[in-house]
Order: sequence, then structure tokens, then C-alpha cells
Amino acid sequence: MSISSRETKAVITVSLIISLRLLGIFLILPVFSVYTINYPGANLTLSGVAFGIYALSQSLLQIPFGWASDIFGRKRIILIGLFLFSIGSIVCALAENINQLIMARVIQGSGAIGAVAIASLGDLTRSHVRAQVFTITSIIIGTSFIIGFIAGPFLAAELGFDSLFYLLGILGFIAIIVTALFFPKIVEAEQKNYIQRLFVFIYNYELKRLYVASFIMSFTLNMFFFIYPLSWISLGLNRFQLWKIYLIILLPSALIVFPYIRYAEKRDKLQLPTWIGWVILLFSFLFYLTGGIHKWVLFASGIAFFLGYTLFQSILPAFLTQRVPAESRGAASGFYNFSNFLGASLGGMLVGSLYNLNQHIPLIVVLFVLILWLFIGLPRQPDTD
Repeated sequence: MSISSRETKAVITVSLIISLRLLGIFLILPVFSVYTINYPGANLTLSGVAFGIYALSQSLLQIPFGWASDIFGRKRIILIGLFLFSIGSIVCALAENINQLIMARVIQGSGAIGAVAIASLGDLTRSHVRAQVFTITSIIIGTSFIIGFIAGPFLAAELGFDSLFYLLGILGFIAIIVTALFFPKIVEAEQKNYIQRLFVFIYNYELKRLYVASFIMSFTLNMFFFIYPLSWISLGLNRFQLWKIYLIILLPSALIVFPYIRYAEKRDKLQLPTWIGWVILLFSFLFYLTGGIHKWVLFASGIAFFLGYTLFQSILPAFLTQRVPAESRGAASGFYNFSNFLGASLGGMLVGSLYNLNQHIPLIVVLFVLILWLFIGLPRQPDTD
């Protein structure tokens, strides 16, 4: 079944709001490690902490924000989160050393609206088109990803790294305006037993699989994006040229994943993409580790990583919103995004120290985590009837 025009409009609006915020993050992500190492007092370990502390701040607030959105409404909580993100971004721009940047990133990360966005998309769409919905969202976010990864290295080289944080603040305030004017109306579900609804998701086995998957996806993403640009720099690539690399490795995902997910969802066969995604991710890190730091190895690993990652980004939130009712969706998404950002923070803060010991250790750690994930259990497709 296809997505209706009403659903399409709502999905595009919500995705645009989130993408404006994420565009700012994507602008700094591809160059963060190569610029923050030059801050006064910085080393690889502290650079990694600055990289990951944003996600730690996000993780700690995902559950409270998601739960609050069940009670007070999605729009109100999104506006609060965007305001905190915007103010935090400006404070980051004013940081004069690595320690100040770390503290500023905590403030920036306090605008934890990821869970609220997932819940909103679940509220506004039917369950049997969710994978397509989140694939559209992934494409819109992926467009921001590409723009950010292309523009970030260029703007950092031309305007300075701190200028990117000012731009993040501006994008956040634009997202506030768009939210205030265009956020779709959501009929609020009746709320009872707030505390009980908040903690019931800890004990659901199938949701636990999704939380584990969310953790692993973000853990591998931050590991990958700390070491990947450094590998290209070690080959002699200028930081200004990193955007060309990201464009090449992102393009196959943009062209392949949505048609495949749409095909699989229409036939109610979304379990196979989870296995395909896992195999592709495993291959990407295995090839990265064993192939050596060579141009074509890095291209192949990067393309494979994004194919696997994009598959899971389409499937996981669809599975989550299909498994929980609307009145509890914010809280459930809060636990999901808590796991997401906890993985990102752990990956981001560990990778600097691990890479400092040996550049291969982060890759070995990710491979171990991916193999362990198979034994824990990949997510299972819920019954959508």
C-alpha cells in the first residue's frame, strides 16, 4: 500500500523541521576530529570526548523529552528542544579551548527531540506504510547529510570551524519558526498511568532488541566518522576535498534503499533487509580493517557502510512505532533514542583513545560488537495486520 498525500505532506513537514537541526550537526561531523585537535589544550582523547559528549547529553534527556511529549504535546516539546540546541550552538562558537567546547556541547545536546520526532511521525501515519515513511524521512535527512558533508569542509576551510556553530544556531532558530507555523496538528491521546506507561517498555523483549539495534547503529556511526576522515587525511587528501568523498559514498544509498524498502514493505517482507543490512555493515568494517588504508578500500568501505546504515535507519523506527500505541509512543521512542545517543556518546568518547593506541583497534571493536549483536538477536518484523 502506498503513502497518502496527507501522510506525505505531514512526513515532509516534520522531516524538514528535524533536517534543519540535523543539517547543522552534519556540517561539523565530517571535520570535527581534524579541527578540534587544534583547540588549545586538546588531544585525541579530549577531542573524542567533545565529539561524544553531545550524544551523551542527548541520551540522558531522550526519555524525559519523549515522555513529556506524551503528556504536553509533541509541538511544544520540539520547540523547547530546538531553543536549547540553538543557544548551545552559539555557546560552542564562543568556546576558546577544548574544555569550554566540551561544556558547550553538553548544552547543545540538551535539545533532545529525536524521540519526539519519531513519535510524531508514528502519530501522523498508518502502521503498514511506516517503513516507507521512515525511508522518506531518511532520504530528506540524507539530503541534509549530503549538503552538510559537502558544505562542512568547504565552510570550515573558508570561514573557520567556529563559524559552523553560529550557522547551527541560525538553522535551529529557522527550525523553531517552521515548527511554530507549519507543524501538523496531532490529536492527543488520552493519558493515564504516566509512570506505568513510562517503564513498561523496559520489560518488552522485542522492544529491547530495537533498543540494542539503536545503540549499535549510533556506536558504529560515531566510530566510523571519527576515523574515516582521518584515514583520508593520512593519504594526503586536503580537508577541503572531503566533501567529494562523502558525495561518492552517499549516492548509492540515496538511489537504492528507498525503492528496495518500498518493494519489501509492500510484500510484507522487511525481515530480509535487516539481515542484508547486518551483512553489509559487517563487510564494510571487515574490508576497512583487512584491506589497508588505500583509496579504493576506503571508497568500498564507505559505500557499504552507508548502504547498511540507511537500511536500518528505515526499518528500526518503523518497527518501533508499529509495536506501541499512540498514547505511549513518545515514551517508547524516548527509550529508543536514549539507546541511540548512548551508543553515539560511548562510541564518540572511546574512539579517540582507541585510535590513539592503534588505528585498527576501533575497527576491531566495531566488528566484535556487530558479531555480538547477531547472538543477541537482530530486530524482528512486527505483525502489522
